[in-house]
Amino acid sequence: MGIVEKAPKKIVWRAIEYYKQNKVLEVHENGKDCYSAIVAGSGKTKYDVFIDVKHPKKCTCTCPFARENDVICKYRVATFFSVNPDYIADFEEDERRYSEDKDYRWQKDKKRLKAFARKMLKEELVDELAECWLELEVYRRKEI
Repeated sequence: MGIVEKAPKKIVWRAIEYYKQNKVLEVHENGKDCYSAIVAGSGKTKYDVFIDVKHPKKCTCTCPFARENDVICKYRVATFFSVNPDYIADFEEDERRYSEDKDYRWQKDKKRLKAFARKMLKEELVDELAECWLELEVYRRKEI
């Protein structure tokens, strides 16, 4: 699994923005599939980044997010995109397909559940609906 696959989607989208805004200022090849870079952050802040394409756990960045959370940050992913720009189109296409598949699955499941609900008695439907609302309330409280 590579750098992009290990990063949260939100990070990847931000990295694409950083790449497109030319925030990867310098990139140097340090060996096969290893690169160091300087990436502009917000304001005048610049971060030193090292990526090893074959071994994402060896990647480093001096940004606070990466140091404090030990995760792949947008600066590492933006650096990856600067040496593999074609990967952006592949990522965007995969995301588009996933979104379309998700919509299709949603509609298919909705149709199946509606057919199931039509076979239920009114009291059973009311009971199931109340259960769903309770579960939704619990879920929403966890999100806060």
